[in-house]
Amino acid sequence: MKKLLLTSICFLFVIVAFSQCQANFTSTQNGPTTVFTDLSYINQGWFTNYSVSWDWDLGDGNHSTQQNPMHTYANNGIYLVCLTVTYFDSTTINSCTSVYCDSIFVGNSIPASWDCNPTSGCYDPGTGLGQYSSFAACDTMCGAPTPSWDCPQNSPGGCYDPGTGLGQYSSLAACQAVCGAPMPSWDCGTQGCYDPGTGLGTYTSLAACQASCVNTSSNLCDSMTASGSQFQMTIQLSNVNTFVYYWVTTAPDGNVLAEDSMSTIHNVYNFTNPSTGLTYDTVTTCITYYTPSSYTTCCVNWVWNGSFWAMMGSLTSLEEIGLSNKKIVKVVDMLGRETSINNNQVLFFIYEDGTIEKRYINDRK
Repeated sequence: MKKLLLTSICFLFVIVAFSQCQANFTSTQNGPTTVFTDLSYINQGWFTNYSVSWDWDLGDGNHSTQQNPMHTYANNGIYLVCLTVTYFDSTTINSCTSVYCDSIFVGNSIPASWDCNPTSGCYDPGTGLGQYSSFAACDTMCGAPTPSWDCPQNSPGGCYDPGTGLGQYSSLAACQAVCGAPMPSWDCGTQGCYDPGTGLGTYTSLAACQASCVNTSSNLCDSMTASGSQFQMTIQLSNVNTFVYYWVTTAPDGNVLAEDSMSTIHNVYNFTNPSTGLTYDTVTTCITYYTPSSYTTCCVNWVWNGSFWAMMGSLTSLEEIGLSNKKIVKVVDMLGRETSINNNQVLFFIYEDGTIEKRYINDRK
């Protein structure tokens, strides 16, 4: 009977020992200070002669033995914080130790980082702890995702590659065998109407596209129009229904003032020279766009004439545009710098109505 009672007591002791403590915590930021709150579970049972201690490793070399410490980190970033909880009962000479660790972010936002999935390609895990600090570095090592295809339900678009490598079909042929070919549709581009092959074109018939698609420009740069002030400029395309793959506006010294992608509108909000503090009055806008066969790039020079942004073009004579009685606002060289009238160089004469004449004055001496 004594042996059975002793066995029962030992069994009870084991159960209590394994369930008496479990470390846990949460954290919040209060300005520059991080506040830690102990959420550990302690099961003291019916015993009263016990103690609990807390040992915090705050991840930056600092420690605390408070139950709910506050700590100010010297730098923003991600820190691995560990809490060790120790329970000791002096009556039963029983103890329990539990460790809980969690990553915390100190700062305004989690920095971007990337990991590589062999199937779907690079992705941001959202923790700031990705293997690569830039998408370019990840993409170089990881490569593009494996092509795959999905078939949208009740959509005229037909099969498409979601770009994740996780499409339902591993080949276009297998997808089209189930999904079918996309319905014909048309978009208006730089070369007129064309079928994008996705079934998602703006127009459902070629006639409807041709009725709306008016484009006599040799390239998209010829259809640019600009509006705004010297401190804010909006450039858009007229009579062309196509997206620009990439926009960039630069100053004569090479400073990039604005960039956009996949848009028919481009906004420039910064015209200040960072070196001099002066405002640029000459800028260059370049666009890269897709034609049905290839990518094309063209550029336009803009000059602020005191009232609006004027496109710099090539005109053949004063008589052709009737400039004989118009006032010259300024003369600029090929780099957009205001200059005096000199021989043997290309100059642009900017008139008060926004028109521009390109001249080359030949010195025949």
